[in-house]
Amino acid sequence: MDDMGYDVEDFYMIDPMFGTMGDFKELVFEMNNRNLKLIIDLIPNHSSYKCGWFNKSIKQEGKYKDYYMWRNASNQDELLINSSITPIPPNNWLSMFGGSAWTWNEQRNQFYLHQFSKEQPDFDLRNPDVNKQILNVIEFWMDKGVSGFRFDAVDFLYENISLYDEPLRPGMSNLTEYSEPDHIYTTNQPEVINTVLEWKAFMDNYTKSKNITISSLMASEAYADVNILMQYYGNSTNPGAQIPFNLALVRCPKDDHIVESIDNIIQIWLAGLPENAVANWVMENHDTSRLSSKFGAESVPIFTALKLALPGIEVTYYGSEIGMEDNMYLRPEQIKDTNIAGIGDPKLRKPRDYERCPMQWDDSSNAGFTEEKKSWLPVNPNYYKLNVETQKKIPTSNYNFYKKMSQLRKTNTLKNGDLQTYNISKSIYILKRSLLEHESYIVVMNFGSETETVILSNIMSNLKDELFVYLGSENSAYSPGNKVSTISTGYPLQL
Repeated sequence: MDDMGYDVEDFYMIDPMFGTMGDFKELVFEMNNRNLKLIIDLIPNHSSYKCGWFNKSIKQEGKYKDYYMWRNASNQDELLINSSITPIPPNNWLSMFGGSAWTWNEQRNQFYLHQFSKEQPDFDLRNPDVNKQILNVIEFWMDKGVSGFRFDAVDFLYENISLYDEPLRPGMSNLTEYSEPDHIYTTNQPEVINTVLEWKAFMDNYTKSKNITISSLMASEAYADVNILMQYYGNSTNPGAQIPFNLALVRCPKDDHIVESIDNIIQIWLAGLPENAVANWVMENHDTSRLSSKFGAESVPIFTALKLALPGIEVTYYGSEIGMEDNMYLRPEQIKDTNIAGIGDPKLRKPRDYERCPMQWDDSSNAGFTEEKKSWLPVNPNYYKLNVETQKKIPTSNYNFYKKMSQLRKTNTLKNGDLQTYNISKSIYILKRSLLEHESYIVVMNFGSETETVILSNIMSNLKDELFVYLGSENSAYSPGNKVSTISTGYPLQL
C-alpha cells in the first residue's frame, strides 16, 4: 500500500493482509451480538493507480474513459509534433504530498490529477458513472452489515472545471510548497454539499427499503470553515452528515491563548448548528500529534473532562483513554507512511506513524496488540507502564477518569442540559451543565502551570456555598465526595 489503505485497489474486497470476507462477516456478527454498530472508511475522492478502473481509463475503455481527471498538457500541440518535448502541466496545482498535482501518463498522452500521491489518481465525480459507482460501493457494504461510513477527504471531491491557477496566500512568494497557494479551486467546491446530501439520501432510502429501524450513520472528514461544515448537516427535509467532523480542536495551538481559542471554537460551532443538528468534538486523530505529546501528560484528564462534558458527540481516537503518546522512537526503516502530514497543518513535515502505533493493552509482548512476533508498527517502548491493564488498577488513572466521565454522560443533565462557559483567565476555563429539576455539574480546568484559586460565586450566580466533588484528576488532589466552598471563606477550589 502506498498510503496505508487510502489507496484502494478494489472497493469491493478485503485486502488479504487484513483477512477474508468471511472474517469481515464474523466481525459484523460478533459486533451485533454486543449491540455495536460497524462504521467503515470510504475514500470517494480517488483510487489506487493499481485499480482496474484506472487501468481501463488509461486505455480509454468504454465508460471508464473519463472516470478520472484527465487533461491535456499546456503544450499539447507541440507534443503532438515532437514527443521528446517535456509535457507541461495544465496549471500550477500542487499535491498535498509534494510536487505538482499532475502526473503525465505516456500511454494515454495526458496528465491525470492527484491531490494526494501520484499513486492515488482522482476520480472525476462530475461523471455520473463515477457517482453511480460510489453509490454501488455504499450499497455493497451496507448489504454486508455496515451501519454507516466515514467519508474521507470530502473537501477534495471536486475541482474548478476552468482549471484556473491558484493564487498565492498573502506573504508567500513562490509556489513550491502546498502551504503557499490558496486552494480556492481544488478544495471545498460548491458541488461537495449536494453530493454529501445525495449520498445520505441514498443511505436513508436503503435502510427504509430494508426496514432497518436505526438510521444509517454518515460522518465526513473535511478541513473546512465552519460555515461550510454546517451545510454538511443539511436540514430536516434534506438531511446530510450527522457528524461532519469538527476538527478545530485538533488544530488548537499550544500557546498562552489556549483558553480563549478553545472557547471561541466551542461558541462558534454551537452558534452555527442547524436546528436538530448535534455538535461533535474531535481532539485527536490519525493525522496529528497526540494530546499527551503536544500538551504534556498532565493535560490528558483536562481534555478528557472538556470533551466529555460538552453537549453532543465525542469522538475518541484509540489510546486517548489512557493518554497514549506519540512513538517518537521509530527509526526511519520502521516508518511505513513516508508521505507528509499536510492535512490540518500544511506546514507539518513529519511521518504520521508516530501517532498511529498499536493500542497498548497490557505489558505483555507487543503490548497485547498481536500474538505475532512484530506488530504492524513498533509499539511505544513505554507500553510496559502505560497500558490499559495497569491503569485499571489505579483509581486515579487516565483510564478510570475517562470511564467515570463517560458514565456522567448518561445523566439527563449532560444528555439534555444547557451549557454555559466561563473564560475567566488565560489559565482557567469553566463549563456548567444544568437542567431544570436535575443536578448541575461544573467542570473547572486549569490549563496553566501555576496553582490557581477559583472563587466560583464570583463567576456564576445561584450557587450553594458548598459543592461536592464528583471527580478529580490525579493532579488536582481532589477525590470524589470532597467538599469545596464557592465563597472566599472556608475551602475554596484550588487547582
